[in-house]
Amino acid sequence: MKNLEKILENLKKEEIFHRLFEVEIKEIVLDNLPEKYSEFKKQKLIFVNDKILGKSAIFNLSRKKRPQPNIETQIQEKDPFCNYQTETPVDEIGRLENEFSVTASNLSKMADYHGLVIFKKHNFSDLNEQNFLSAINLAQGWFEKIQNLDNEIKTKIFIWNYHFRSGASILHPHFQLLAYKNFPLQVIELKEKLENYQKNFQSHYFEDYFNLMTKVNLAKENDDLKVWASLTPEKERGLNFYGDLFKGEKFLWEILQKLFQTGTQSFNLFYLLDLNYGFFVDRGETSKLNSDFGALEIFGIKIISSDPAELEILFQ
Repeated sequence: MKNLEKILENLKKEEIFHRLFEVEIKEIVLDNLPEKYSEFKKQKLIFVNDKILGKSAIFNLSRKKRPQPNIETQIQEKDPFCNYQTETPVDEIGRLENEFSVTASNLSKMADYHGLVIFKKHNFSDLNEQNFLSAINLAQGWFEKIQNLDNEIKTKIFIWNYHFRSGASILHPHFQLLAYKNFPLQVIELKEKLENYQKNFQSHYFEDYFNLMTKVNLAKENDDLKVWASLTPEKERGLNFYGDLFKGEKFLWEILQKLFQTGTQSFNLFYLLDLNYGFFVDRGETSKLNSDFGALEIFGIKIISSDPAELEILFQ
């Protein structure tokens, strides 16, 4: 990180830099690493917020050292998650485990605390509801223990990147669990927008959105979890959900099963615990070599080719 740090150090001398940006640097030391991963022991996270455009970036250059899939290794017959006892580091709270899943510390960090829940089965197609529920339960326990360990945590995020196309570096099914001591700029902005909506309309944005989509049969509620089709998906088929993910996990599994039965092959699932809000993004066919994100998407303009009305089958 020396080059980036040097650039930022020089820029901090400029008054306009502080008008435009906020920067925070955190050092993380990982213990209990397998010897072959010793180069990951010391890491630096650099948080850069663009205060004007409302954008954030988290830099951790050690992530370049991670093993990456390539076109010759479309299928991983073996991976470190199949031998988690010796191939994965242990979290600050130790290793949590049940019959179907286990936690580990993520090798290269994206947050103050960054853990994993690893399914003990290697392939998604082999997973059943019991496997999924056990993993969700373990994720909930991780968040609770991390919060008890450090009461300065302000933001907790649950992520599931499924398949290489979604950004995963290992095909083996696993969740990512992130806990930040700060509020990422996007979280601050989202909270402000929700508060402004409540103030201006004396109503809750997510509740109103859900009720609106209910009128066109593109929404459903079960077990304290509301799920509805997004009219502004991040890419292709998109869903929003609002409520307690850890109470509505059975309903979520039902929705995921319907998505796979109707063509989903790779996806991103994101859930912000502090707002009980999340979304699902279909990332397309796994056989495609071209990215599903182009220049307009990077700029923030979504180009969608799927019809949200087709998602009605999920809510029947």
